[in-house]
Amino acid sequence: MLQTILVTGGAGYIGSHAVLALQRAGYQVVVLDNLSNGHRELVEKLEVDLIVGDISDRPLLDHLFTTHKIAAVMHFAAYIAVGESVADPAKYYRNNVNGTLTLLEAMVAAG
Repeated sequence: MLQTILVTGGAGYIGSHAVLALQRAGYQVVVLDNLSNGHRELVEKLEVDLIVGDISDRPLLDHLFTTHKIAAVMHFAAYIAVGESVADPAKYYRNNVNGTLTLLEAMVAAG
């Protein structure tokens, strides 16, 4: 049975390349992306499960870990625009720090 890897931010440039590498290595991949910076068509070309959602959505994360039996996570979901981060640091903190903490808590809860 193939191990399933969750790739957050998998519809972005770096995440989609990680998805491709994981597929080539024989893993089953589930992508979680809110599509704020990612591109649905990148994931559709790779023919993997795309879950449109956010890393800060704990009920969604719990559901993903339960239904897909996730073995590992590669986390690429983050805001990255430096200028915008200076103009609106709270937005970046909420997504990049709080979102990551929510993801980590869901991972711990899933075992």
